[in-house]
Order: sequence, then C-alpha cells, then structure tokens
Amino acid sequence: MPPTISKRIPADLALVIALTLACILFVLAPRLNETPVRVVLGLVLVLFLPGYSLIAALFPRRGDLDGIERIALSFGLSIAVVPLIGLGLNYTQYGIRLVPVLFGLSLFTVLLALVAYIRRA
Repeated sequence: MPPTISKRIPADLALVIALTLACILFVLAPRLNETPVRVVLGLVLVLFLPGYSLIAALFPRRGDLDGIERIALSFGLSIAVVPLIGLGLNYTQYGIRLVPVLFGLSLFTVLLALVAYIRRA
C-alpha cells in the first residue's frame, strides 16, 4: 500500500507560502504598493523566506536543527541564494527588474516549500 500524504500543510510552510503571496499582492496591487507593508514584506521575501524554504527542504524534520540554527541558516542561505537567482535572471531576456525578480524569488520559495511539505510527509 503506498504511503499517503497528509492533507494538512504544516503551519510554518503555510506561513512561508502566505507571506510570499502577500508580498506579490503588495508589490503588484496599485493601492497597496504605496504602503510601508510592501517594504517589510519585500525584505522578508529577500532576506529570509528563500533560505527558510531551502532549509525546510534540506532538513525536513523538526529535530534536525534547533530553532535558532534554522533561523540563522535561513538568513545566510537567503543572502547566498538571492544573488544567484538574480544572476540567472540577468542572462534571460527579462533581466533584473522588479517583476522578474519578484516572480523568480516567489517561485523558488514556493517550490521549495512544497518540496519540504512532500519530504515531511
């Protein structure tokens, strides 16, 4: 009998996906992109969320890393991964502009959060 995947997504991964989607909304919506929330969500997307989703995919179990280790590695890996995504975008026809960087980071973050969800299941 094949293993079944739980229908409930863990709270931390749901929060990562929700914050990523909220950042997209606050950057692209005309009225919302003039608020300071855009800056806060943008900083969280650039400095924390890609690294956290990568750490969650690499170390899916809670016991693999302590909370402070997970947070510190999330910041460090985000600082390492975001320039690599920008470098990859530089060699595409889209270049390094707001919308391609937003969608590139969002796609990376959400895909790795889904990989982490699958690995946890």
